[in-house]
Amino acid sequence: MKNLKGQKIFLIDAVGAVASVLCLYILYSFEGFFGMPQSVLKIFIFIAIIFSIYSFTNYLISPPNWKFYLTIIALLNISYCLFTMYEIFQNIDTITLFGYMYFIAEICVVLIVSIYEIKLARATNK
Repeated sequence: MKNLKGQKIFLIDAVGAVASVLCLYILYSFEGFFGMPQSVLKIFIFIAIIFSIYSFTNYLISPPNWKFYLTIIALLNISYCLFTMYEIFQNIDTITLFGYMYFIAEICVVLIVSIYEIKLARATNK
């Protein structure tokens, strides 16, 4: 990810959010296998769709102050991770090992991308 410059990171973020929607739909379809209630998964899917629209829009519009908007999506992604952790603890009795594995992996990936986004937004000549 070192070669990603400027607004191209929005495209990566948007594609990642779409990938999350697809994965979450699989979890929704196989609720018993993963254990997260469908009502919670619907919220996760909705959030991922909104984040995807936000990032695609910023990628296409290319606002001059893109670093500000990148910071916003990075903070929203971190908030999503915190919300996910909250829901894991709220549903600790129903989530299966496969559910834990998915959500821990998702949180790790989203946090890595978010930290990179914050660093990129703070960089002066990128």
